Amino acid sequence: MNSPAGRKQRDHASGTLPSAQLPRPLSAARRGLDPRARRGVRVAAVLILLIIICVALSAMVERSNGRPLDPGSADPTGTMALAQLLRAHGVEVTSTDDPTEAVSTPDPADVTIVLAYPERASQRVLDTLVHAAGRGSDVVLLEPDAAVVGALGLPVTVAGRVPSGTPTPRCRLPEAATAAAATLGGGSGFQVTGPNPAGVTACYPVGSASTLVVVQAPRAPGQPPSPARSGRFVLVGNVAFMTNDRLDEQGNGALAIGLLNRHRTLSWVVAQPGGPDSVARKGLLDLLPDRVLLACLQLGLAVVVLALWRARRLGPPVPEPLPVVVRAAETVEGRGRLYAAAQARDLAVATLRAAERGRLTERLGLPAQARPARPGDAGQPEPDPTALVASVATRTGRSPVEIRSLLYGSGMSQDTPTAGGTIPAEGVSDEALVALVDQLDALDRQVTAGLDRQVAAG
Repeated sequence: MNSPAGRKQRDHASGTLPSAQLPRPLSAARRGLDPRARRGVRVAAVLILLIIICVALSAMVERSNGRPLDPGSADPTGTMALAQLLRAHGVEVTSTDDPTEAVSTPDPADVTIVLAYPERASQRVLDTLVHAAGRGSDVVLLEPDAAVVGALGLPVTVAGRVPSGTPTPRCRLPEAATAAAATLGGGSGFQVTGPNPAGVTACYPVGSASTLVVVQAPRAPGQPPSPARSGRFVLVGNVAFMTNDRLDEQGNGALAIGLLNRHRTLSWVVAQPGGPDSVARKGLLDLLPDRVLLACLQLGLAVVVLALWRARRLGPPVPEPLPVVVRAAETVEGRGRLYAAAQARDLAVATLRAAERGRLTERLGLPAQARPARPGDAGQPEPDPTALVASVATRTGRSPVEIRSLLYGSGMSQDTPTAGGTIPAEGVSDEALVALVDQLDALDRQVTAGLDRQVAAG
């Protein structure tokens, strides 16, 4: 038979596919990455490009001295305007990264040392500043934390952040009285320890804390008792009033110039991060901005909601017809690999038994009825177990108890029969599974032979 119908029947009988149904070779474009993988590659490329741009911009800012609080920076957070005003008042302004260089001056009684980021300094540097203040230097600490204040041994504690605003001085400090209100709110607050200690002046109160504190330093041994040459510590809770962006607001400029022009020399120190002996070494979590924890919690909640949405199950899987014709051998091998990967031997046992019962029911012509679905049988209709066991035993001459144990397990359960008895399905081994396949195959051949003999005799 060379007709198309005959060739189609031979193709199906031999398990091969017609040439029209053979899968076509994928093109070069389709053999590449799938759309999801291509999107991932694009996202990774964009992220790498953004990182390169950020690094380049950071390097450009660093080369242009655009660091915050740097007297050579014209950025809004720099202090170039303040440095120029101080030079106009006859003050020599120098900038350095090394605090020890700032105190190595021939006349320490005529120098003002401004230390930005004091938490980066070491205990040795702070001790040097204490010694310089005792010899007449003014030491201005910009936004010091509790560790710095404690290391200096000052009668002041850090009270945390205070609300934003422009408080008035409310103190007798001449510089503060001249400047009047200044934008010192929104930074750290300080509280004086002890009942009115001598030599401590607290200005610009916000609530129960002050945002500017001046502490007179004790004279170093050998220094003459000259009030004009006495040094002091100036604790500034919010340095924004010194920056280029805020210097012209309220009395910010007058206050900054009054605090920094008491001496002819001003040494502005911007301490560098990363010192191993810093008095207030901070971890990664300490360097994160405020409200980052809340943002992370919100992001985590969003991820959980997204995962639940993408992983939703609307019901059991629904069987669908295959979009292409697949060889039966490939289907069997694929399903077997899935069972093996999941180690679902109990499900494999139930599937084998259900398939064999379905074949025997059809072959023996027994009526089937809908029964509760068992694992592995996909809810297929089954005959009455007693009728099926009796019919198979009649065709094969084997004991009904043995047939029942083989098709349903011992006591109509899901036990797996072996050569020496039965074992629970959940404890079946690969050898027992192979033995079950052999026994079911032998039973199938016996039933077929019995039917053939019955047809030949009838």
